[in-house]
Amino acid sequence: MSSPLNELPDQTGSTAPVPTVHDEGFGTPAPVIAPAEKRFPAWSGWDVLAVAVFTGVCVILFIAIGLFVSGILGGTRTVSVSELTSNARVIRTFLAAQAGAYLVILGCIFLLVRSRAPGSFGQAIQWNWPGSTGLVFFFGGILLALVIDGLARFLPMPKSLPMDDLFNNRTNAYLLAAFGLTLAPLMEEVFFRGLLYPVLRRATGLFAAVLLTAAAFAAIHSMQLGYAWAPLVSIFVVGVVFTVTRERRTSVAASFLMHCGYNFTLFSMLWFASDHFRHLEKVAG
Repeated sequence: MSSPLNELPDQTGSTAPVPTVHDEGFGTPAPVIAPAEKRFPAWSGWDVLAVAVFTGVCVILFIAIGLFVSGILGGTRTVSVSELTSNARVIRTFLAAQAGAYLVILGCIFLLVRSRAPGSFGQAIQWNWPGSTGLVFFFGGILLALVIDGLARFLPMPKSLPMDDLFNNRTNAYLLAAFGLTLAPLMEEVFFRGLLYPVLRRATGLFAAVLLTAAAFAAIHSMQLGYAWAPLVSIFVVGVVFTVTRERRTSVAASFLMHCGYNFTLFSMLWFASDHFRHLEKVAG
């Protein structure tokens, strides 16, 4: 005869058998040991550090290879730093090399996560596409960009930034816009909100993790912004909003869409201000 303990209602109200372990000779059911709860995230801080180091090495290596293959570097010709940062051909080589490096890095992140976590890659990093509400986050990014731009007018913003030198012709401007609306936000969101943030949240708690993730996000843009504190504060606030969105919605895809909307607004404002990228000197510092 089965014991009443062997039939207990589950969370949905149905009756499901509960496995028991019988003691030898007595048949007394022993308590069932619940399986250990899976740790989130499945990767460690050392894994994130390894990805960060690999990213830096990979980008530098791809850029160096691109410059040599294109003939910009090599031989007896000496190229100055100013030429490297202002030459339109060099900038296109940088973009192509960085795009190639990002694809390799994303592939390595995919393999790392799949080796650490069960299930799909999207489930592991909590990608969680928001479905029909996706446009809400995209437009949220547009609104965020407009608010940050309005607030930035009250800060001592530099007249020009190092990243402005990249927009030295129309072709490069369109290439930068395409990169800034696709691979760049995808790479940054997968790394910062997908990999880094969960590790920091587990180690430091919610509040500190949000601030640390935003600080790291601002740090990687510091060179582009000339290490000026005012634009760095602005990008730090943007990073906080992206991270809070990822936390509240449990969705890296939500912060990705917001990131795309934010970048779309910046490039759109530049596009209108420069007469469709035809007169970039109008917005040059």
